[in-house]
Amino acid sequence: MRVLHVIPSAAPVDGGPNLAVRAMGRGLARHGLEVTVATTNASGSAALDVPLDTPVIDEGVVYRYFARTVPGSWKFSWPLTRWLWANAAAYDVIHVHALFSYATIPGCRAAAHVPVPYVVRPLGTLSGWSLARRRWKKRPYYALLERSHLQMAAAIHVTSEAEAEDVARLGYADRTRVIPLGVDVSEVPRARRAASAAPVRLLFLSRLHEKKNVPLLLRALAVAVSSGQLVELTVAGDGDAEYRTQLVSLVEQLGLQRCVRFVGHVEGDEKRRLLSQADCFILPSAHENFGLAVAEALAARLPVIVTPGVALSREVARAGQGSSPRRPTRRWPRQSCGYESILRPCARWATAHGSSRVGSCHGTRRASGWPRSMMSSQLDAPDKDVPRERADDVPRKSSRQRRRRRVEPSDRARAGRCRRADA
Repeated sequence: MRVLHVIPSAAPVDGGPNLAVRAMGRGLARHGLEVTVATTNASGSAALDVPLDTPVIDEGVVYRYFARTVPGSWKFSWPLTRWLWANAAAYDVIHVHALFSYATIPGCRAAAHVPVPYVVRPLGTLSGWSLARRRWKKRPYYALLERSHLQMAAAIHVTSEAEAEDVARLGYADRTRVIPLGVDVSEVPRARRAASAAPVRLLFLSRLHEKKNVPLLLRALAVAVSSGQLVELTVAGDGDAEYRTQLVSLVEQLGLQRCVRFVGHVEGDEKRRLLSQADCFILPSAHENFGLAVAEALAARLPVIVTPGVALSREVARAGQGSSPRRPTRRWPRQSCGYESILRPCARWATAHGSSRVGSCHGTRRASGWPRSMMSSQLDAPDKDVPRERADDVPRKSSRQRRRRRVEPSDRARAGRCRRADA
């Protein structure tokens, strides 16, 4: 069987989706499938130093890189378009990754023209948060292009139940399939056990983007430091140079130069080293359709702090492997879900990490070689002595709220009948 993956960029610097494609390719190749990845040479704002329009074999997977014709995040590539139209018929199935990016158009259109069944992985672009950003541009784009791509797809690949709900709201629940991403845990670093007097080492490992809420994390850290907590933060990831400069300036404004360090993009041994040296992983994103870095942290036996916008937060909360600050609601106002909600778990681990084991799931690799999903049985058996939510961390109701009896719908209906009978 011949499988073709189409993705705008396969550069590790562009985030988790690209790492996931590489892992999928390796897993399929181990099963004897012929796997090709067609992509551009985009690597953030730069370009990969790779041969163009030439097969590059890496761990049994054939990569074909094509020049990005026009600079920009849309990653337009005319050579990629020509190659897809000429070669789509040679494959049994085509897996198209991402929406609202140029590679999706020739990938879906060439497959439908042959025709070859194709699968679309939206990468979280259909969530309410994503669609609300640059809505003036995305609404006509979706109506003219992406809607037909979804309608013609044989299946829509989502990686979490939260993402499946987003796709279902658009009317595509019947063709949605939830297949979580895997993490290779063959060489899992063991998290350190810090002394009680040592600072708590927090690790942020993700692409630097405004949706990651790094400024919120820095301000929460400033609150923790001002209250006497010994906390250090390592920010590992790359992104827009201007945005990174803004974050560095914020660190200086908050006086956090001694406890915050930026190490840029990391992978391989350097990533494993950071995971092994951390006490806790933190990702306060506004939205993540899965959260591959969270799964990697869990595989490294780290407790995690994630916001509800991270799709894996549900599994983290159910397994008791970390903390997920609650969303703002009418009962829990926004001010209780900002710095305090991030700071509270940090403070809890700061006081408990000396005597508690830093651990989560014990990762093992399947005999087939395909890495196990962090949303499967690995999250069903949490370590018993990982710190959990305490009752003190939950805002208490007032005495009036506790005395107020909740009126059920059946009670309202009964009261209505009584009033009509009296009349």
